[in-house]
Amino acid sequence: MPSKTRVVAITGGIGSGKSVVAKLFESWGAKVVDADILAREVVQPGSEGLAKIVENFSEPLTLADGSLNRPILASIIFSNPEKKKLLESILHPLIRKRWLDKLSELRRSGVPVIAYVIPLFFESRTAMPELEKVILVSAPEDLRVRRIMGRDGFTEEMARLRLSAQLPDSQKFERSDFVLVNDSSLEELERKTKEVWHALSA
Repeated sequence: MPSKTRVVAITGGIGSGKSVVAKLFESWGAKVVDADILAREVVQPGSEGLAKIVENFSEPLTLADGSLNRPILASIIFSNPEKKKLLESILHPLIRKRWLDKLSELRRSGVPVIAYVIPLFFESRTAMPELEKVILVSAPEDLRVRRIMGRDGFTEEMARLRLSAQLPDSQKFERSDFVLVNDSSLEELERKTKEVWHALSA
């Protein structure tokens, strides 16, 4: 890999297989930062994020141990676009700050690739000029539905509702630098991912 650290996004809708791609990158020497993990970190008990959520939402959103009641919050924002926007306005700046802090630290370590796994990259309105390349992991909708049902125990209706809340892949293809279609075996996905990995070193 080149001496210059490459900073890339790995994105894709629910059930696409982006976590598998991220693990492959990690096994080849990349450092991976997951936006979903950062989102959990910024609402830990005693955090600024949790305090702002409690302040701005009228519903009781903390559990007995002081942690965020995620199922209740998810049910609120899933059915209320305005509440969803409010939550994003609270969390996105905090998540971005944490990501940039981690990015600065990882760059100093000299790793070849830093991969930011961000499921809603295309849905986000946040500019991310630090990301040099965008890797989209895609899969046919019916296959994604089956994966979600098997992984999360959702009904088909619940799985399709989750998919409908995200942009369709057709709107993401032209805005991506690499597209990994995950519609076959894990071995095939690994082969395709390795091609992207080598392309990053070109």
